[in-house]
Amino acid sequence: MAACSAPTDPGQQPSDDPATVSTLVYGAIGGANDTAQPYLSDLSTMSVAIQNQLYEGLTRLGTDGAVEMALAESLEPNDTLDVWTVHLRPNVKKHDGTPFTSDDALWSLDYILDPANAYSAAAELAFVDPAGLKKIDDLTFEIHLNKPYGPFAATLASFRLPMAGKGASADNPIGTGPFKLESADSTGQRYELTRFDDYWDQKPGFEHLTMVAFNDQAALVNALRGGQVDVVGAVPFTEVKALEATPGLDVLVSENAQKVFLSFRVDLPPFDDVRVREAMRLIVDRQQMVDVAFGGFASIANDINGNNTSCPPPDVPQRKQDIAKAKQLLADAGVSDLTVEISTDNGFSGMMEMIQVFAQNAADAGVTVIPNQLDTATFLNKWTEWPAVASVAQNIYFAIPTRYYLAGGGNNTSHWADPEYAEIAAKLYATADPDEQCEYITELQRIEYERGGDVIPVYPQAITVHSEKVKGLQQDLYNRSSYRFNGVTIES
Repeated sequence: MAACSAPTDPGQQPSDDPATVSTLVYGAIGGANDTAQPYLSDLSTMSVAIQNQLYEGLTRLGTDGAVEMALAESLEPNDTLDVWTVHLRPNVKKHDGTPFTSDDALWSLDYILDPANAYSAAAELAFVDPAGLKKIDDLTFEIHLNKPYGPFAATLASFRLPMAGKGASADNPIGTGPFKLESADSTGQRYELTRFDDYWDQKPGFEHLTMVAFNDQAALVNALRGGQVDVVGAVPFTEVKALEATPGLDVLVSENAQKVFLSFRVDLPPFDDVRVREAMRLIVDRQQMVDVAFGGFASIANDINGNNTSCPPPDVPQRKQDIAKAKQLLADAGVSDLTVEISTDNGFSGMMEMIQVFAQNAADAGVTVIPNQLDTATFLNKWTEWPAVASVAQNIYFAIPTRYYLAGGGNNTSHWADPEYAEIAAKLYATADPDEQCEYITELQRIEYERGGDVIPVYPQAITVHSEKVKGLQQDLYNRSSYRFNGVTIES
């Protein structure tokens, strides 16, 4: 299990020499619904990147996946794990120059939990008693829970649970992050940010950050090649070799706990039949998916939301393509002539290519797959309503059940609600013992494998392409290399 640790040494801060002042242009897939609001239920790649510049959590995930203290200096449970005392880091300033205090943290938690705000990530804190948020002093507060909860530090590291300044909004995006917002255009396509020189941790080595949203990956790659952007983190895997050979560009490859996958709604026919879901998994040629959809930058997966935990995987056979068995399962379920539309905004590398390879495989089993690529705003407006989507998961395993596989999860695109899975997840969250946690995680993954609603054929690596003038980007287990700018500099 990932241990909780202090943040890494901030090290050398950027020089105040005017010669170092410069601007970095970041490009990502985005949409008209993107804003600097800290609590958006549906996040594009661009909105995630914006949040990472402006806001931080009480804890965070380091580049290696370990849980670190961030705005919290420590978290202390009582003996029964149902009251946690939070001690905030002193001398942290918000973008308006005032200290970050318990009032800000409690306002943030209250906003997340308030049903009136309909924030989808509230499900990740469903065990918190909203009436049990109690200020002790400016740097100390208590969180009272409805039931014992062990992995609290790991849960608070979720990027969906940022802390903001009291009263923060899209028009007043006050956080504690390494940049502060100067302006945003009305279309949500361009944001101008300035380095926050009172930032408590390691500062970026450049002063200005321009963030530009693009509608598709082709436009993003063209802008990169044309020198209009300096860093991007969502390029087609099939383009990586060519980009590596492009003068002036460098490619950073990271092992990656983020994954893209196909998700089918199990509350609608025919995917309410486990035989149909099993057929979808047997249709996939996983090696072809690695080679074609991901350009070789992936490893074969086994329909388990894994590679984000050190716990042992369940002892189950590796699924391989079996068209004959898939046909039989579909015939037994009475859907031999199945047609399914799979929607995506192609916001993450490999999404559309994955659907296209799956469509080729499915045709051999008599299944017609219709790829449906949409603009980001349209896609996210109906994020959990589409019958089938290309989805993405990005977090440690503790966040996976509440977000993806339990009733009410904001990213439960399959609408899966398995009673046995929910019962074991409750046991996982009620213990702080690492061995017990691993026992429960392995069992949860076994259930995902047997009857979940997702097809997870591969674990892709993360690709960041950047100008060779950009120095200091780091490999990151959660695909944040392209927008984590602490210590990053730009050569003239």
